[in-house]
Amino acid sequence: MEKLHGMGKKIAQLRQSHGMTQEALGKRLSVSAQAVSKWENGDSLPDLSLVAELSVVFHCTTDYLLGRESGLEALLPQIRESFGSLSTEQKVSFLGQIITLAEAPLSTPSTEPMSHPSLVQSYLGPTGIGLWAQDRMVCIATTTFLNEAVEALGKEVQFPLHFVPDEIRHVLLALLRSMEDLKPDYAMDEKTLQSIVPSTVDCQHVLQECIELGFVDRVRGGYRLNFKGDLAVRLLALLHQTISKPGMMNVTVGNS
Repeated sequence: MEKLHGMGKKIAQLRQSHGMTQEALGKRLSVSAQAVSKWENGDSLPDLSLVAELSVVFHCTTDYLLGRESGLEALLPQIRESFGSLSTEQKVSFLGQIITLAEAPLSTPSTEPMSHPSLVQSYLGPTGIGLWAQDRMVCIATTTFLNEAVEALGKEVQFPLHFVPDEIRHVLLALLRSMEDLKPDYAMDEKTLQSIVPSTVDCQHVLQECIELGFVDRVRGGYRLNFKGDLAVRLLALLHQTISKPGMMNVTVGNS
């Protein structure tokens, strides 16, 4: 009896969340509204073939409908296989739904101490950039979009929001040479840097400003962006692209 009521409750919740009436669900499954009502009231169970149909209609697993708690890890093989056939837009939409469902801050244990108390995890590699923070800020961008954002920020003369002077922006972008690693191990000497940035930029003066801001480190061989500077430049580029070309991104703000 408990199994009947448990499954019936799930069917009712899923039906309501999809905005369907008992009659509409019955038509979808070629059964009567009365049959659906009996399932939801725990008076009977749908046939095995209908359980499979219900999982398709509600985009859930049959295990979920049957009350088999196998854990989220059990879904990973199916998700991994399905991802191969999804378009980029579908992948982003799926990830957005997962993020929206989060009721608590995302937290991932890190093996390295972070200097910023609210930063839980950051990732940058061939697949893109991901940033999770304890205050429920999540940022995900593919490598393609990130490259486009950085390139656009380098070409734009007028930035919509003046966070940093243009001369500092030029130097930071010049030091951002690798798109596949945060805090790369190389350094750039001042002469090479001067050949990249506009001739009007006083490199020595601007580099000192960047060091004081905590974005650049002076190391053997020249200068390099530190973790803070590297991440800040990339996020600045994403923000610039969001403001300049809002149609390219999906931004959700709210409590859920």
